[in-house]
Amino acid sequence: MPQFSEDATAPIIGIDTEGRINEWNQKAADLTGFSEDEVRGQDLVTGFIADEFKASVSDVLRQALQGEETAKLEFPLFTKDGKRLDVILNAIAQRDRDNNIIGVIGVIGVIGVGQNFSEIKVSKDAQPGLVSELKQFIDTANAPIVGIDTEGRINEWNQKAADLSGFTKDEVRGKDLVAGFITDEFKASVSDVLSRALQGEEAANFELPLFTKSGARLDILLNATTRRDNDNNIVGVVGTGQDMTEMKALQHAQQRLAAKFAQFIDTANVPIVGIDTEGRVHDWNQKAADLTGFSRDEMMDQNLASGSITDGFKASISDALRRSPPSAETVNFELPLFTKSGARLDILLNATTQRDVDDNIISVVGVGQNIVEEKAAQFARERLAAELIQFIDTANAPIIGIDIEGRINEWNQKIADLTGFSKDEVMGQDLVTGFITGEFQSSVKAVLRGALKGEETANFEFFLYTKEGKRLELLLNATTRRDIDNNIIGVVGVGQDITEAKASQNAQQRVAAELTQFIDTANAPIIGIDTEGRVSEWNQKAADLTGFSRVEVMGKDLVTGFITDEFQSTVKTVLQGALKGEEATNFEFPLFTKEGEASRHNIERDHPT
Repeated sequence: MPQFSEDATAPIIGIDTEGRINEWNQKAADLTGFSEDEVRGQDLVTGFIADEFKASVSDVLRQALQGEETAKLEFPLFTKDGKRLDVILNAIAQRDRDNNIIGVIGVIGVIGVGQNFSEIKVSKDAQPGLVSELKQFIDTANAPIVGIDTEGRINEWNQKAADLSGFTKDEVRGKDLVAGFITDEFKASVSDVLSRALQGEEAANFELPLFTKSGARLDILLNATTRRDNDNNIVGVVGTGQDMTEMKALQHAQQRLAAKFAQFIDTANVPIVGIDTEGRVHDWNQKAADLTGFSRDEMMDQNLASGSITDGFKASISDALRRSPPSAETVNFELPLFTKSGARLDILLNATTQRDVDDNIISVVGVGQNIVEEKAAQFARERLAAELIQFIDTANAPIIGIDIEGRINEWNQKIADLTGFSKDEVMGQDLVTGFITGEFQSSVKAVLRGALKGEETANFEFFLYTKEGKRLELLLNATTRRDIDNNIIGVVGVGQDITEAKASQNAQQRVAAELTQFIDTANAPIIGIDTEGRVSEWNQKAADLTGFSRVEVMGKDLVTGFITDEFQSTVKTVLQGALKGEEATNFEFPLFTKEGEASRHNIERDHPT
């Protein structure tokens, strides 16, 4: 349109919806003497129209801005040198994609295609030029323009209509618009609109679905304007349209998507709840109904916070549902609901804000998850954890734990009692360097390092210093400690205080050593057998008397190997009785010496070992 405006041989004047000039082509500048820069933004009526015409021109322009187009309006313009210039104006309304009036076809505002009326009064030759320019303007407009005569036959079909439909002007001229080109379901409604327009009742924004040459459907949004001749007789209808095919397809796609979304919400296997800015429910899917016992009809338009939410959470839930998260569109929180039976239902809700085209929050939709069982399991885990902590702390065995750096992170009451160091005193300290005696630091460190690699060790001994500097001996099981992802996070050891046991063991070992020495150095022969009658004790005196060394007799049968035949039965009987606990005092039996001589000895209280 700007190019047409500049090239036109008639003055073209445009105004915006406030009546301010926004189009003033070179012809208008030549005729009036005012350049485009001088007039742009000025009020057309107050600045350039003679007083006696101000009211009528204002009225015509106001009607044009309301969609009532006017042809051949006469009004005078003032030139820059103060002369009066009479012109004719054809006012044609222009609409945007939303059908709001913004100007002439293809250009913003209301455009008046004018002609010097003073020259018209002198010469009629200028009219054909104006008509030609108007025809060119209609034919090259970037919106489809369709016209019919009083019989409904097509007499106007511009290039844009041809491009969209695939039918040339020659192919459609003279044919019935409704019968030939309108889809069946819209024929009646379009016929009604056109019939009323032919009676002077113009229509704005009615849908005109056309068939294209290829058989596709073309959706046009049309304004039907009554067409009149110079004598104001109705001669037809002209319609300026907008191709809405893609927009309609998009609208249908959006409607299908909305239907699918609505179906998804209603059939989803998770509870979905939506509220408006007042907290009233506008979405309550079947899963929410199944879980709570409240149907959709019961919940719709009810205030969620005052109805189903437990009292202790109403304020926090209302705030969470109404506010817009500062850095994200979703917020996760627990939503405790009452069911219809009065039971408590814990829902983990992911709330998303919904906004209008102006970015105002209009509602919140929350997708939830029933976490009643999970909460119960969580409580069970927490109770178990508390019980385990209590068990560890009150266990009657020392329990020590370290992290992966070897720092103490577990120290129960038993180990505190044994060492004299409280939990607070040792937490975070290095176990090995701080509490293990020097000679055991290397071995303990090796065991703990292995446990931190998953190589667990059972029953290793190590020595701790007590707070008083005493040595404490523990027998410990080192167990690798892992998190829920099976990552090693430390070592825990359950031990046993063997300080006294080790002292007792050492005492027993000393007694045994002393007894062994006593037996071996006794001045009387001492002989012992096991339960099979094999020699298990043979002191030095017995060796001296018999000539058989300890090595030569150990493990051999005493009776058959060293007792004379006539005494074997008697000795065996005595020994068997002794093995049953029937001890014998001072019985005689002869032994063979290494030289073969029999040696008779009195054996007093000889006990098998």
